[in-house]
Parts: sequence; C-alpha cells; structure tokens
Amino acid sequence: MELACGYCEGTQLEPGDGVVRCLDCGRTTLAPAARDAGPRAVPLVSPDVRRRRARGAPGEVASGPAALVAIVLTVLFYGLLRVLPSARVTDLFLDRGWVPYVITGVAAWALVLLAARLVRLRREGQALARQLVHPRPDGTLGPQDAAAALAALQASAQGVEDSFLVARLERALRHFQTRRRVVEVVEYLTAESSADEGRVDASYALVRVFVWVVPTLGFIGTVIGIGAAVGGFSETLEAARSLEGMKASIGSVTGGLGVAFDTTLLALVMSILIMFPASAVQRFEESFLTEIDDYCTEHLIPCLRDEPAASVDGALVDALAERLAAALRTTAPESA
Repeated sequence: MELACGYCEGTQLEPGDGVVRCLDCGRTTLAPAARDAGPRAVPLVSPDVRRRRARGAPGEVASGPAALVAIVLTVLFYGLLRVLPSARVTDLFLDRGWVPYVITGVAAWALVLLAARLVRLRREGQALARQLVHPRPDGTLGPQDAAAALAALQASAQGVEDSFLVARLERALRHFQTRRRVVEVVEYLTAESSADEGRVDASYALVRVFVWVVPTLGFIGTVIGIGAAVGGFSETLEAARSLEGMKASIGSVTGGLGVAFDTTLLALVMSILIMFPASAVQRFEESFLTEIDDYCTEHLIPCLRDEPAASVDGALVDALAERLAAALRTTAPESA
C-alpha cells in the first residue's frame, strides 16, 4: 500500500521519533508505534490514493476518448451536409476552405467534453441520496469506530464507490482515525472543500483553450480570405483590358472576402455555443460541491466524538492512598 500525507497527499515522508513528517507540506502525523506494530507510518490516506489523484474534479473526463467521439461526430455532420441540398448554411461549412472543418471539430470536441462531464456529474449525484455514514446505535462515531464505519461505507456505496462524495467521506474517516479529534476533521473538510473548488476551476482549462482557439481559427480564415481577395484584386488590374477577364478576377476577389467574413462568423457562433454550456456545467459542478459540503455537515460531523480521556482507576487511587497513609504512620513516631 502506498503511503501519503493526509493533508497534501505527498509521498515524501520522513520518519521521526513517534511521528512521520511530510517533506512536501511540512506537517506531521503520529507514527503507528502508538497503535500498530512495526515501523510503518499510519495509512494517512486510503489505499486507492493513486486512483483518487487521477480523478480530478467531480465531472472531469478524459479528453482522448472525447476527441475520438468528436471526430466521428464531425465526419457524420459533414457527411449529412453533403447529402443535403445546397444552401447558405451548407456553403458556409463546405465551401470556405479547411478552416471551417477545424472549427467544427474543435467545437464538437468541447461540446462532447461538456456533455460527458454533465453525464458523470449526474451519476455522481446519485450518491447524495444514500445513507453512507453508519454510526453506532447511539448515533455517535468515535475514532475506534472509524474502521467499521469505513467498511460500512464501502458496502453501502456499491455502484457509486467511485463518486466524489464517497471519496470525501472516506478521506474524512481515515483522517479522523489518524488524528482522533473532531476539530481537525472539520478543518480537514474545510481545506478539502477549498481544494476541490480549485480543482473544478482548473479542470476547465482545456475548455477555455477551446473558447480561445475557435475565434483564433476564425481570424486565420479571415487572413486567408483577405489574402485571396488581395491576390484576386491584383489579377483584376492585370485583366482590366478584357471584360471577361475582369469578371473572373472580380469573382475571385468576392470569393476571398466571402471566406474571410464567413469563417469569422462561424468561429464567433461556435464560441458562443461553447461558452454558454461551459458556464452552465461549471455552475452545476460548483453546486454539487456545495451539496457535498452540506452532506458532510449534516450526516458526518454531528456523529463524530473525540476520543475520551483516559479515566483513573478508583481502586488504584485507594491503594495508593492507603500506602501513603501507612508510610506516614510509620515515619510519624520516628520524627516525634
């Protein structure tokens, strides 16, 4: 099992006298010598730490499969356009050079990513309707009960074991098992909430790149069209002696301007079609994180109880008192 820091999930751990120090964030935690045999560090995170690192944000999906789906959809879209009667819309996609093909492919890639994120987010939301925290019959959960609660969590999370909520609860219970204080679990969940918000925002980097790339491709098409128009205009000047030559050259000028303006129009429209769904899906993910925070606040935190302080044995106290009294009675005559 891979060991990692319970705060930053770093794997650079330095054992010390009863504690283990993380070299990445500088924080320490108890070594297992106090509770487990052997020189290993306490399992600070769940055994599937490597899987959770790769999960990313709640709705994040792999971009490679989405790219393949986007290519297939683009091919089908252009195949459908070719069988349709010629119209302004079909000419906009088919008769404006290679730039509209790339714009359509990139836009399809972005939309497939957003659709996949939304599907995964809806699937993860199913975990919110389940009872995943299993305290003792009295409704409390102590550090010594964390292992049983983890086992019950894994048993009740069948079908949603990879959900973001289950991972959050698992990390919190393991942290409680290690630190054994409710206040530290609360601080840990607060830090996790902030970190998850950052992950969600960072996971939209590729979509933001697409929003930037699509207008750039439109500008490239504009430059190509204007370059063709300028070249056609020079041919018009050379063909000014012939009326037929002027008609042909003027056609090349207007065709180049048509490519310039149409590619820009297509790029701007595609950018709008990406920005609005991206904003909506991101808002859904942020709302989902808020629901996870509320779930932990309502179902987990109220059940946790700190480890009780060690109680003093009354019989032992009485025995010590009797020995002290006997010692005083023995020394009293001598002092007198």
